Amino acid sequence: MAAETEMGIIEDCRQLWRKLPLPTRIMIGKRIRFISEPLLAASIPTAGPYPRHSFQSVTILGSFSSPIGHGVAAKLLDYELRSRGIIVRRIDASEWIGAPIDAKLAIRSEEPAPDDVLIVALNPDVAIHALAKLGKEKLRNRKVIGYWVWELEVVPRFWKLAGRFAHEIWTPSDFSAQALKKLFDIPVHVVPHPVALLPPPAMTVERRAKGREALGVSDTAFVGIQSFSLASSLTRKNAIGAISAFVAAFHDQPDARLILRYLSGDRFPNSLQRLREAAKVAGPQVILRPAGEGLEDLHDLYAACDVYISLHRTEGFGLNLAEVMMAGRPLIATKWSGNLDFMDVKCVALVNADLVPLDDPDQVYSQKSGRWAEPRMDEAIRWLRTLAQSPDQRRQFAEAAREMAIAELSGNAVQTLQRPLRADS
Repeated sequence: MAAETEMGIIEDCRQLWRKLPLPTRIMIGKRIRFISEPLLAASIPTAGPYPRHSFQSVTILGSFSSPIGHGVAAKLLDYELRSRGIIVRRIDASEWIGAPIDAKLAIRSEEPAPDDVLIVALNPDVAIHALAKLGKEKLRNRKVIGYWVWELEVVPRFWKLAGRFAHEIWTPSDFSAQALKKLFDIPVHVVPHPVALLPPPAMTVERRAKGREALGVSDTAFVGIQSFSLASSLTRKNAIGAISAFVAAFHDQPDARLILRYLSGDRFPNSLQRLREAAKVAGPQVILRPAGEGLEDLHDLYAACDVYISLHRTEGFGLNLAEVMMAGRPLIATKWSGNLDFMDVKCVALVNADLVPLDDPDQVYSQKSGRWAEPRMDEAIRWLRTLAQSPDQRRQFAEAAREMAIAELSGNAVQTLQRPLRADS
């Protein structure tokens, strides 16, 4: 009963916090972080000596029960390591870091074995909290790897605190690696998310028909989709840009539809309101859908659509884009940032972009010296019209994209984990 009361109080506090204006939350958060994170960091042992042997077992600290990208990434890493014979234990940090939780994804956390390598599949802004909760006794005398990713060329300086606790860093793209190397003086290795190791969702004719019926669209209507989390910044994901391009491309085709599937609307009500206003102005061609539990609703949308649209301003990797490629759906994407590790003009309709100073009204990103992409809308509109008129082009892109994803995203975590030690390491 006491535990239930405590959880109720915590949830009430979270609800009050979410009702505060976003600028107020950001200001308070920065001030709390300035004080709390150094204190937490002081309680965590710095990276020290560890047994030098061939690593055969791992504990992953990640947000396993959360549907966010980091949760998916932790599960992909778990799957790859197990499939290659590595013993894996898991610790779910979702509740520790305040991540949204999907009960269907819940796991039972396990105790790390003394010889386990600890892979922290949480970015430094929350990793410090999780490591402090884990406790210093479980960190001493073991190798610690930070599996981190960043979406801009400039990494937040407060991340450097977490570098004290890691022996090396893994990150899923070269774009992210170059950014991290500017801040950290420990080894940084590119370890892509192994999307190609999982069986892709079934894209059957029956599933397509059922998905279209649920959306209320005809068999012949051209359908585009985008799926994103508002926690990742509505402006970075540029869904409003996708709305503008789609409506401009199909103003004379009233049955065309753009489906925007979103997560974390309750946590970012201001962003959700902006999205709703843009959709209202666009009219019935744009349909907003909150994400359901699990991934079945997303896979249903993949089956129902003709193209996936991502006019993003930047991606640290682009996990959703890789999943679309494996699902065999054609893709329009911005020609900038981490997604270029696994796509080119032969398999994706890439939209050129101009680099502009960072300006994020959602305040998820605030680096003063940062920049990101401004996709060229005229190119996006041309690609939408081209793909709508050419089923053959869509099919060619889809087939080539899956081949590219299989070639580039079949995993190298075990090779990185067990690579020979240098003589000076």
